Amino acid sequence: MANEDTRSQTDRDNAPERGGLRGSARELVEAWQETGDWLKGVRAEIWIVLGLIVALLVFWEWLAGQYPEAIIPSIGETANALFKMMQDPRRDYFNAVGSTVQIYYSGLGLALVLGWSMAGLMGRVPLLGRVMKVILDFFANIPIIAFMPLFVALLGLGPSAKIVVVLLAAFIVITTTAQAAFEGVGKGDEEAAMGLGASRLQAQVRVVWPQVLPQMIAGLRLGAAQALTACIIAEIYTAMTGLGGLLVGYGASFNMPRYFVTVLTAMVIGGVTAAVLRRLERRFAIP
Repeated sequence: MANEDTRSQTDRDNAPERGGLRGSARELVEAWQETGDWLKGVRAEIWIVLGLIVALLVFWEWLAGQYPEAIIPSIGETANALFKMMQDPRRDYFNAVGSTVQIYYSGLGLALVLGWSMAGLMGRVPLLGRVMKVILDFFANIPIIAFMPLFVALLGLGPSAKIVVVLLAAFIVITTTAQAAFEGVGKGDEEAAMGLGASRLQAQVRVVWPQVLPQMIAGLRLGAAQALTACIIAEIYTAMTGLGGLLVGYGASFNMPRYFVTVLTAMVIGGVTAAVLRRLERRFAIP
């Protein structure tokens, strides 16, 4: 009888522990199910992009094993180079990133304002639109960097010349795509809104702009890619500052880990900008 009482007491003591284990297991299963439901909601293209990134990283690591560090560094060597660059007391890396970002977004912002304003004028004044089409088509076939000596002679080696290069590189793409978007909107829509009592400004804001804005943002995204390329080239051509200057310096000394860090940094800047603009494009898209 004493043994049975002891076993009963032991079972009662272990009951809370078993209950706690069952509760933890149940919570774990529920959390796993919630994670599965969340994963099911992820779009297919995101999985494809993630798969391509993983495949690219695997290929990069394999390729690095076939060549010495002076040609293709591994992921670990590149990460180590990034850590050392961030620990550098001279802050060359951070100064270069800051310089490139400042020039890039300054030129892109000016191109956005001027390009969209010009596209609006081209839509309102047909003669101006026809003339500007010819001019933009002409300059679109000329590499903007070909004007770099002129900009340097007029503006010097400071940031102004590089901002102008970025501005012009993005301006052509932004203006042409925005103007095409305005052309795609029939004047009948605006006139119908005005016939219902809306003013011209109200018709523009409520009818025209909701239709053209997604296409204009798409053009801005294309212009942003052109602007970043122009920014890096301008930095190489002038005083070799910013990320362009780092590319020249590390490439000339065959410091490939740091060279890869610089290239990846430029890719991140461009990728983040494109992702934000793509999200805005979807946000303003007409359902």
